[in-house]
Amino acid sequence: MNINRKCSIFTVILFFIIGISQSTFAQSEDIQKGQASWYGSKYHGKKTSSGERYNKNDMTAAHNTLPFGTKVKVTNLDNNETVVVRVNDRGPYVGDRIIDVSEVAAQKLGFHSQGVGTVKVEVLELPGNYDPQNAGFYTIQTGAYTDQKRAQQLSAKLKAFDKYLTVEVKEEQIKGRKIHRIRAGRFDNRKEAEAFNDLLKEAGLSGLVREA
Repeated sequence: MNINRKCSIFTVILFFIIGISQSTFAQSEDIQKGQASWYGSKYHGKKTSSGERYNKNDMTAAHNTLPFGTKVKVTNLDNNETVVVRVNDRGPYVGDRIIDVSEVAAQKLGFHSQGVGTVKVEVLELPGNYDPQNAGFYTIQTGAYTDQKRAQQLSAKLKAFDKYLTVEVKEEQIKGRKIHRIRAGRFDNRKEAEAFNDLLKEAGLSGLVREA
């Protein structure tokens, strides 16, 4: 092996290690800086990745890693204008942009006419049902009951359908009422979760695919 080839291999390995460490570091931070863009009328009324309908007049945003429901403060670093938006979609998918805000948010931030702006994104609040152990997975919410017995019955049916299926019953307090939510499976992507949900549908056990 000649010296030039050794140098090339070393460079590739070094780049790979640095790339991984920077990516891991960036995802662990509550603050990001980079380019933001916006989307408007073309997507108005269409379903977002969370299942909600996009409304260009709502203070919402698309982000590639933050859980749906996360509230973030976005600051335009060119004019110090700020907004608080809620993540309900995935994106952006252009270059190294870090967030796509709604049209009204872009107007308030002052980069609507330019199309992009340099921003700082700060996490203010994670959704109440966020579980970092499940982050990055998809699951199927098959039911939500106030009656614990009904929740246990559905859980038993799901386990009978597939003995290897992970079934979780979580208790939550909503407006003073105890709710038992049933979640089935841990899937690496939405496509896998939706395919399994189709199988559950044939048995009358299907639910709503959600990002965990």
